[in-house]
Amino acid sequence: MAQEPFLLDTVNPLAHARALRCAKGMVYLGDNLGRCFSYNSITGELKVLNVQNLEIRDVEVNQCGILWMQTGDSGKVFHHTKSDPILFPKPEGKSVFFDGFAVKDSLVFIMGDPVNGEFQVYLSYNFGRQWIPVKGLKAFEGEAAYAASGTTVQIQDKTLYFVTGGTHSRIFIGKKWGKRWKSYNIPFASGEGEGAYSFCAIDRKHFVAVGGNYQFPERRSRVCFTSSNGGKTWKESTVPPMGYRSCVIHFQGVTFACGTNGLDFSTDGGQHWTAWKQGNFLAMDVSENEQLWITLNRNLGLLQLEPVRMAVLIKN
Repeated sequence: MAQEPFLLDTVNPLAHARALRCAKGMVYLGDNLGRCFSYNSITGELKVLNVQNLEIRDVEVNQCGILWMQTGDSGKVFHHTKSDPILFPKPEGKSVFFDGFAVKDSLVFIMGDPVNGEFQVYLSYNFGRQWIPVKGLKAFEGEAAYAASGTTVQIQDKTLYFVTGGTHSRIFIGKKWGKRWKSYNIPFASGEGEGAYSFCAIDRKHFVAVGGNYQFPERRSRVCFTSSNGGKTWKESTVPPMGYRSCVIHFQGVTFACGTNGLDFSTDGGQHWTAWKQGNFLAMDVSENEQLWITLNRNLGLLQLEPVRMAVLIKN
């Protein structure tokens, strides 16, 4: 039912990928050394798609190709076919630390940490070629976001979402493709390293946010919250995950959350969690052949699991 992890780069033991996306039969990885890869799970072929850049924290695929997000104080977005990043507008000439982005058809939605008290949010309606800033999304003092797995930012239907942490944890909701924005508190703990590290929308009303504090990976309190009313109010999990979690996704009735001490699953929308596998995991995605792919914190490691088969076993 589960395979052992396999390593794609044993030469660089500290290499790891927080950027992970499965699309068109391929697994795409962006690592902390600034490298972008495509991996063919059938042939085992690993290709480097770029010259080395700054650390990559998110990757998305649309009709225009593959988009990669650099993090750091001068974050950019670029296509894998180009050696130079796409030029990206900088607010008042200042650099932006980007935390995540999402795509849907020709729309690209990206957000970054506050500059002058406002979250840096941009939209592109032409696959990332040009960008329009979204103004007025105010941040509290000490509030920011986390680029832990590229999953703080989501698009569902015609609504844009992102979650924050630090002194305040909130969900920002932009309806009608980001024309109308609201924010609601998520009751994570307040402080350095605290808050929401990842978010998934099961449907229009049911959401799951995970996180906690990476400095206290074994702490189970206030690491997962769920909402059943579209993010307006949140409830802490009755049986939480086993500790800090950096990524959460939902697939065919099962929610998965991973972090520094393992992988958990829930079959009731995040209210009750069961530990599944131990390990130090960073990011997750599901491929077209219904395999769950998870990145490790070393050697550009990958773990391949079978979520559909596991879901059947749970229900039986």
